Amino acid sequence: MGMFLLLCIIAVAIFVGVASKKFYDKPYVVNFAIALLMLLLVIQTIMMQPITAFGYAAIAICSIAFLFQLVLGVKNVKA
Repeated sequence: MGMFLLLCIIAVAIFVGVASKKFYDKPYVVNFAIALLMLLLVIQTIMMQPITAFGYAAIAICSIAFLFQLVLGVKNVKA
């Protein structure tokens, strides 16, 4: 499971990089891709044992970024 999650994180990160150039006229694609990346990073950090203070900080920051990108994606789809 851990290796699959890491490969998913790498694949989504590459997609975010490509989508930021290729889907310039569709910003919601980039927003949702970044939101997915943040969600995967939160899951990966939660799976770490033991979770340190940096881990909790990463979970909090990535969770806020996930919600922010999700809201931006929904706004961009409606616009």
